[in-house]
Amino acid sequence: MKITVTSASGVEAVTKKEIRKLGYGDAPSINGAITFDADLSAVSRCNMFLRTADRVYITLKEFTAVTFDELFDGVYSIPFEDYFEKDACVLVDGKCVKSVLFATTASQKIIKKAISKRLCEKYKVSYLAETGTQYKVEFSIFKDRVMINLNTSGQGLHKRGYRDFVAKAPIKETLASAMLMLSDFSYSEEFFDPFCGSGTFVIEGAMQALKIAPGKFRDFDYQNFAFIDKKYYQTALEEALDNEDLTKKLNFHGADIDKKAIDLAVRHAKNAKLDGKIRFNVADIKDFSSKNANGAIVTNPPYGDRILDKKEVLELYKTFGKVVKNLDNWSVYLITPEEEFEKAFGRRADKNRKLYNSNKECRFYEFFRKTPIKFNKTKEQL
Repeated sequence: MKITVTSASGVEAVTKKEIRKLGYGDAPSINGAITFDADLSAVSRCNMFLRTADRVYITLKEFTAVTFDELFDGVYSIPFEDYFEKDACVLVDGKCVKSVLFATTASQKIIKKAISKRLCEKYKVSYLAETGTQYKVEFSIFKDRVMINLNTSGQGLHKRGYRDFVAKAPIKETLASAMLMLSDFSYSEEFFDPFCGSGTFVIEGAMQALKIAPGKFRDFDYQNFAFIDKKYYQTALEEALDNEDLTKKLNFHGADIDKKAIDLAVRHAKNAKLDGKIRFNVADIKDFSSKNANGAIVTNPPYGDRILDKKEVLELYKTFGKVVKNLDNWSVYLITPEEEFEKAFGRRADKNRKLYNSNKECRFYEFFRKTPIKFNKTKEQL
């Protein structure tokens, strides 16, 4: 069958590398969707192991439609009875972009009608009770090309399960993971997040370093699907547990001036079974120093729209730049929408790229260390 994995804009290349590393080839990314052929085990493995993906879908059909009749017929031709039971509760959602069929709500109703008619005829009933397992069918109509997908993840994959409360201006776990994978952080040296909030970067970095699967602490919709054998989840979980290397000693820590945020970070580390492996403390960036010549900072500093005003945030960036200047051979990676960041930081980035944080267009700034590190061959690195 066809499996489709979605990811946020700017992150697709990282997600593709993850998919390739799982053994599913080098599929192209089209509008944030990466589609490849695989069996049902890919559903469980992608949900369990992909750190940067949004969701994992089974693609039921792709076809062209420029009229509602063509849309109805295309959807009706899908053998939904192979996937849904007679009492299945089917939810339909989606979007229309640059297509003749531009009305999303109308398209949604047509698709639900086609699914209902197909199931009623196959099960020989006059209506669907929809009291059973919930199935989320998502459609995309882009330039008249229709894709009908079944959501196997449920909630977005950024919902790891360890972050039950959030601090102000949180970053998604999937974006944090992508930034970490684009950085040069290593489990063998110091890693620091000076604006750690509820601890996402430090926790995600530790999970990568210890090879803890991101899906280990949560459930997925496909676990309730009758057509997917329970063995697939169990096999993926066993693979995840076998891959872990909890013996590594980490020097990973985070700081924030907000004690409530630090309390949350400590709570989330405990939820992720990382208490004792990483640490957090209340501290100001201006007070940071390190005895270690080498290290990495990956962070999401304040933007000046929720916590501080622009003048205050530019002053904070200035202080941040002065602190980093005193670190001998450290690399720095951060995300911000502030156009004057480099000027305030006091240094032009060696590289930057566009990323989106909660639909806000940002730049991901990369400041390389003077002497590149040589990664330990056992390190999980994309």
